[in-house]
Amino acid sequence: MNIYVIICIIVALIASIIIFLINIYNKYQWVLIKIKKGENNIESFLNIKYDTLMRYFEFLKSNITVDEDDFEEYKLFNTEVSLNKLNDKIIDLKNLINRYMDNNEELYKNETITKINEELYNINLSINSSKKYYNEHVAEYNNLCQSYPSKIIANIFKYKTKSFIDEDAPDNLKILNQEEQS
Repeated sequence: MNIYVIICIIVALIASIIIFLINIYNKYQWVLIKIKKGENNIESFLNIKYDTLMRYFEFLKSNITVDEDDFEEYKLFNTEVSLNKLNDKIIDLKNLINRYMDNNEELYKNETITKINEELYNINLSINSSKKYYNEHVAEYNNLCQSYPSKIIANIFKYKTKSFIDEDAPDNLKILNQEEQS
């Protein structure tokens, strides 16, 4: 065989392997973009939920006696924090509002409260939808990290499997470990 043919075959093989690895790398990048989009959507909806709960508080304040000190930390809260910390604050704020509402059940019949509750319901649906979107792409990413030959790229670029967000808990962003999912 001619030496040039052998060199061409070797070059073609190396080029094919490089193209194959680049393709896998690009799959990782595409999935990571989708995961980031899911995180951003969840964060956006949590911020909307926080703002809606603060409107709830303003309504309560104008209709019943509210201890302003109870809500002081929420008025000053910076929502530019981690998803879990933002979610925890939202849960605390919601629980505080619920305590006031439980003591004033006639407010549940108010049209403004009804509208705000509908908004909160729709926001929760959007959050759950975003959690599902996020988890679908995390599953795809984790499959890439755990199966060959894409595991080679994961090792090279130090990609680690990601955790899922619990979809069943409407107010909870509890991160589930891989073992808990099985």
